[in-house]
Amino acid sequence: MQNILVCQTGGWIGDMVLLTPALRALKNAYPESNLSLLLRPLVADLMATHPYVDTCIVDPKNRGRYRSLTGLVRRIHGAAFDAAVVLHPTSLRNALLPFLARVPIRVGTNVSGRGMLLTASCEDDTSVHEVHRYLRVLRLLTIDGSPDFLEFWHTDADRDAIQDLLHAEGVSSTDRLIAFNLGTTWRTKRWAIANFVEVIDRIARRTPDTSVVLTGSLAETELAAALPASLPAINLVGKTSILQLGALLERCEICLTCDSGSMHIAAAVGTPTIALFGPTDPVRHKPYGAGHTIIEKPVVCRPCYKRTCHRQDALHLCLTEIAPAEVVKVLELKLHREASAA
Repeated sequence: MQNILVCQTGGWIGDMVLLTPALRALKNAYPESNLSLLLRPLVADLMATHPYVDTCIVDPKNRGRYRSLTGLVRRIHGAAFDAAVVLHPTSLRNALLPFLARVPIRVGTNVSGRGMLLTASCEDDTSVHEVHRYLRVLRLLTIDGSPDFLEFWHTDADRDAIQDLLHAEGVSSTDRLIAFNLGTTWRTKRWAIANFVEVIDRIARRTPDTSVVLTGSLAETELAAALPASLPAINLVGKTSILQLGALLERCEICLTCDSGSMHIAAAVGTPTIALFGPTDPVRHKPYGAGHTIIEKPVVCRPCYKRTCHRQDALHLCLTEIAPAEVVKVLELKLHREASAA
């Protein structure tokens, strides 16, 4: 196969990071192929420099469903793809596009009857990590996705930019850093800002040789603005590109975060991560690889995958049950282990 289309318009940064083992396996199986990725605008810039993607095709959905659909069908048909690998786990549109474009080989999961649009399909499995959920589809092409490690594609230029940014904040190349990632896309996945403040205060008192750096996107600058001005933390929220964020997380010894794209980036660059889970299931979404710690509570309504909490008695109970003292204890233990391993 010389021309392969991968369809994943999930649109989140974490999805793209977790997609990388499948993209690598495809490219390794067909090294001379042109691999095109159908994606959403939010992640187009990130994937433009991906090591296993040759072409990005953006699905904007901004001209009405019919016009955007027919335009993409014409573009996909004109590109004469040999195969389409539908890696979006649930989207009917992702399977419909290559079907209407008459791509000869079309593989994916049979969800909501979309198997009729595919030439080969497998049953979906939500009891495995998303990395393996993607890799299962490749077996339909007799492709083995091992080894299934993550990657992130920041460069030395991104590392230099972060070094300059940290130097401007008075951080030397030998200073110990912990990343605190404050935000996430869903309100229901966020831990309270007051909890982060308490953890930062305690860590600053107990480990004076370690600095806290706050990470996040431009959309999360309001979260950082809600923090006390006296908080002993370096605020880099909204001050890095997404690739520079990878370099920053790589520089940190530990990352404390909720379920977020930054969590997956931290795992991809090899930074041990403490992940706080609420409405989502860590079996599917935990930081991939070894050395990470999950903190979750056995609240009966989770995982609910709701973007709005519907509890009447205690909103966001799955996350409010996670106490700052417990997080501090885990963080101190991890810091001790990292210092011992250095």
